[in-house]
Amino acid sequence: MDPAVDFVLVFSVDPDYNSPVRGLGHGQDQAVRAKRVDQVRDEFSRLVAVLQAADLTVTSRRGAKGTSTVLVFVKASEKRVREEATRESPKPSPREPRDFAAAPIEESERLRLVYSILTSPRTAGSTSVRSSASTGLTCGLPVASLLPPTPANKVEFPHLYDMFPPHNPAYNKLWLRRWAKLPSNSPSVTSSKNPLDLLTIPQSELDDLKAHLGERVAMYFAFLTYYFRSLVFPSALGLFFWLMGLPYHPLLGLGFVGWSLIFVESWRLRENAIAVQWGTYHLDRVEADRPGFQGDGLEVDPVTGVTRQKWRFQRTLTRGLASLPAYFTFVGALGALVSGIYIVETLVGEVYDGPGKRFLTLVPTVLFVTLVPQVSALWGFTATKLTNFENHPRQSEYEASLTVKTFALNFVAAYGNLLLTSYVYIPFGSFLVPHILQRLPSRQAAALSTSTSKTLQSGSFSINASKLHTQLVAYSLTNQITGAFLEVGLPYLKAKVLPKVQEKMHSSTVQGKLREVENDHEDEKDFLKRIREEQQLPTNYIFSEYAEMATQFGYLVLFGVIWPLSPIWSLVNNFFEIRSDAFKIATQARRPIPNREASIGPWLEVFGFVSYVGALTTSSLIYLYQPRETFRGTAAQYVANLTAHNVTLPADGSVPYWTTRLSAAQSASLPPASDAPELLGALPPAHGSFLALDAIKRTLLFAAVVALASSHLYTHARTGVRWLLTRLAWDGSIAHQLSKRRELELKRAWLDEHEMRIPPKEMARRALGWAKQSPEEEGKREGHEGYKVAEVGAPADAAADVEGLPDFWKREDEGKRLMESLGKTD
Repeated sequence: MDPAVDFVLVFSVDPDYNSPVRGLGHGQDQAVRAKRVDQVRDEFSRLVAVLQAADLTVTSRRGAKGTSTVLVFVKASEKRVREEATRESPKPSPREPRDFAAAPIEESERLRLVYSILTSPRTAGSTSVRSSASTGLTCGLPVASLLPPTPANKVEFPHLYDMFPPHNPAYNKLWLRRWAKLPSNSPSVTSSKNPLDLLTIPQSELDDLKAHLGERVAMYFAFLTYYFRSLVFPSALGLFFWLMGLPYHPLLGLGFVGWSLIFVESWRLRENAIAVQWGTYHLDRVEADRPGFQGDGLEVDPVTGVTRQKWRFQRTLTRGLASLPAYFTFVGALGALVSGIYIVETLVGEVYDGPGKRFLTLVPTVLFVTLVPQVSALWGFTATKLTNFENHPRQSEYEASLTVKTFALNFVAAYGNLLLTSYVYIPFGSFLVPHILQRLPSRQAAALSTSTSKTLQSGSFSINASKLHTQLVAYSLTNQITGAFLEVGLPYLKAKVLPKVQEKMHSSTVQGKLREVENDHEDEKDFLKRIREEQQLPTNYIFSEYAEMATQFGYLVLFGVIWPLSPIWSLVNNFFEIRSDAFKIATQARRPIPNREASIGPWLEVFGFVSYVGALTTSSLIYLYQPRETFRGTAAQYVANLTAHNVTLPADGSVPYWTTRLSAAQSASLPPASDAPELLGALPPAHGSFLALDAIKRTLLFAAVVALASSHLYTHARTGVRWLLTRLAWDGSIAHQLSKRRELELKRAWLDEHEMRIPPKEMARRALGWAKQSPEEEGKREGHEGYKVAEVGAPADAAADVEGLPDFWKREDEGKRLMESLGKTD
């Protein structure tokens, strides 16, 4: 039996949890513990009273084994839910029973309204066209974990630490069954002429998902589907240039960057159209306070007259600036860690040539996989706490701050090695690696240098020019595979293994187990078992999924010219990503709390920023590494320099040479031979090496100028593309017209509510003070003869007094006579 519960509140019955009795400490004295127990009982009784006062049906059962919790089940009455839905309706007239019969309240809408009742402050402000924020009492129950971690916060229910809506097993089973197959069985897909519709999720499925899980989850899958479809163009373009053997080609880079620009701007319009269809367009205008926000007190809004929580933006800004030292500390630590791993990888992979090299080359990968995610996870926890401490009044502001913090560190972790290879290792590797060897202790230097090549012992180091390509392939393939395992495989194993481990760790006596079984009624066993399993599942906020897609998008846009096939792998990966994310949400996490969303939020700006940075990196990489035709000079030394730097020369000299601008700069001169002992490596570069170093610096400077010029062109192109797409795809569209219609209905609803919806003539009559005139006096004002300066009382109306006007206005209108005489003959 499924009792159709709306929400489950998790209440801890552990007296020592979170909040001991004030002034009594954490001692184990019997009197102190008894007072703590009394505190928990009183808190639970007050919680139930608050829930029942809000017209909610309440009951409770024991929680999962070993958790010391009570599960409080909450269900709102149908009358209260319909009242809340009517309050939010922008229609001039309230929804009637027949309206609910024709358009019933969706499951996600119901859960969102009940969540609003549970979490809205008890002195909430107005968030809609109606005069109040709720049709009845609200509970004001933000869980303790959502509150800013400051000593000043007084938590009314400190033992209430979680709440979640139960899953709908029937819908989840049907959802996964439909999405596991290609959606080509859908009638809307089979009738489509677009072949891409056979591979993506149709809009009807997204609408159904929105009705059950809310706009946030549905908007994510709408974005992922749109992104998947958009990858077809860069995949075809990259395949063509790969078959032609033309990496780093300017047209390839222009295609990737141009595609990223059009993708971001077209999705901006696409999400607006979806928001209009789902009724969330311009949702930010009526955004309510964030659950967990706590002000310094109450104040009256001078504009609306509504009581609200008082909080100054300066305090949020000050707290945000105070978190910068923590951010720079993590960025410095992560940058040092990535650089250290990179140096180890270079020395082991490029310098060392001794026994066990095959296994030693795996050490940097193991270090990166084990240490970097730990730092990122620690920063994720710290960033959440810092963002809670900032105490943002709106959920959109909270998510924007958390997104910036998260992506700023992920940028270093994801792209740090590739940036080091592109702009440090390949340009300066022949100078830096010998210098690093000199700084190592003699024993470690001996272990590395005894088996190195003669080139290194003679004072130079031959860089691995293919390392950049190898790294990008490795990151594009292995990172997404390991990410899929961490997202789906690992949570699946935890869900299967963790409950059994907890049951063994917190096992009780056989008699106690029998009592626990007896407490559950026979018709409730299956339901309570499922709820207790969901209690131990993690919460999925659809945040890490956007971060994963942003990282993948960055690999493609920032470094796609290195490996033209990278979009194809992203295309294949995202086909399975859509299904795996659906499986994860349905089975490996709690049901997401429905939230109304009009867009993908701050992640849209992240994608736009990545596209902008892609214009910088793509243009500079093409300038540095694009193969160019060069012809053999007359000096044999020049040929020798080229051959020493891994530039393949034709034996017969019948075809032109191919090199890059960076290779040409590195070939300006060769480092001289070193007389230093072998264990010490090479001596500092001689005067001839400085010529090559200066040439490399000049080449990198020109690459920076090219990148800046590309960014300038990108900015202008983005403005033009946004304007053009808005004109072509948005203006005059059905979504645009529907949004304008809804805005008109919203204005009319507000006018009706204040009894101000009157004709313009009546509005002017009231504004001029004629509203209280008798019908006989009002009838005299139909013509010019009725306007009197004395009656109106405004000097500006003197022009309407015909009798007092000059004769110029009384004479014949010659223009009318001339118009009548046109075309007539004498």
